[in-house]
Amino acid sequence: MKATQAAQTAVLGLGASLLLVVGLGFLTAAFWIYLATVSTALTAAMVIGGIYFGAGLIMIAMISARNRSARRELERMELARQHKSGDLQGTLYQIILAFMSGMQAGQKGRRG
Repeated sequence: MKATQAAQTAVLGLGASLLLVVGLGFLTAAFWIYLATVSTALTAAMVIGGIYFGAGLIMIAMISARNRSARRELERMELARQHKSGDLQGTLYQIILAFMSGMQAGQKGRRG
């Protein structure tokens, strides 16, 4: 049942994607005709190219943000797992690092 539903969802998604690409092609052609009528073909190419380039950059930024968010979530889960498992050695190591960091900050504060 789940496999059938997943296949139907995949087919619908593929069909929707195909229709969106065809529609985008027609919209691009219409926009090109309009811009070429109002200005030159070079201007039309630059505007349409700039729009697609900008949309691509935005999508790359969204993917990058999603990857960073997923990486942070994995780090949080790993840290929570370590705390739950009672990783005494890791906890002591973190306490020692925090203590040393505080000592160094205190020494810098007295000198500066």
